[in-house]
Amino acid sequence: MDKEVQELQARLQYRFSDLALLSQALTHASASNARQPSNERLEFLGDAIVGLVVSEHLYLRFPEASEGQMTRIKSAVVSRRTLARVGRSLGLPQCLRVDSGLKQRKRYPVSLAANAYEAVVGAMLLDRGIAAASEFIVRTLGPEIALVVSGRHEWDYKTILQLKAQAQGKPPPQYEVARRTGPDHRGRFMTVVCIDGEECGSGWGTTKKGSEQSAASRALEKCYPDWMNGLQTLPPEQ
Repeated sequence: MDKEVQELQARLQYRFSDLALLSQALTHASASNARQPSNERLEFLGDAIVGLVVSEHLYLRFPEASEGQMTRIKSAVVSRRTLARVGRSLGLPQCLRVDSGLKQRKRYPVSLAANAYEAVVGAMLLDRGIAAASEFIVRTLGPEIALVVSGRHEWDYKTILQLKAQAQGKPPPQYEVARRTGPDHRGRFMTVVCIDGEECGSGWGTTKKGSEQSAASRALEKCYPDWMNGLQTLPPEQ
């Protein structure tokens, strides 16, 4: 475990003064006990800090950006999908303490990696303060901001579509698989998305989730064609 901790801290480019905080950040609720609390409280703290630091960074980095532009960038960067991807790149899932049931799974849920990232941020805040946590957040999420500004980010279209619908007072989008082709091991799915009973788009994918993202993307193009307006005018992240 000592070697694993050393290797993890090297990947994080951060050395904890209090290793007990790192240990807690890496303890899933399924493996917690009276002596070792879970990372849920640290995750709660980290979630707030990530949002704050990313918001401040966008405000200072892009002085000409509108509120809408900054909101779109932030929603992409602090999404579960993005935080999970960054958490996996840092090797956080491999270091998590989980129960035997989760250990037997071939792949952990996306939420575990995202939550672990936020818990580590919370641990850094308690370990050395806001400056240390901020440096880590900007360093690890800066490349994601650059991808959004350059138009190369993998957007979570389902989340964006839901936010757009909610902003208009409409119910959450509903997804339904309308067609399936191919054998079980190489199937393709066509999903239709409806908002308030009206079909808004459809899309294909090799998985149900992939087809839902494709359908949501088509719905944004049809119903909210200006959802990305303005991002291309921002200078690239340095």
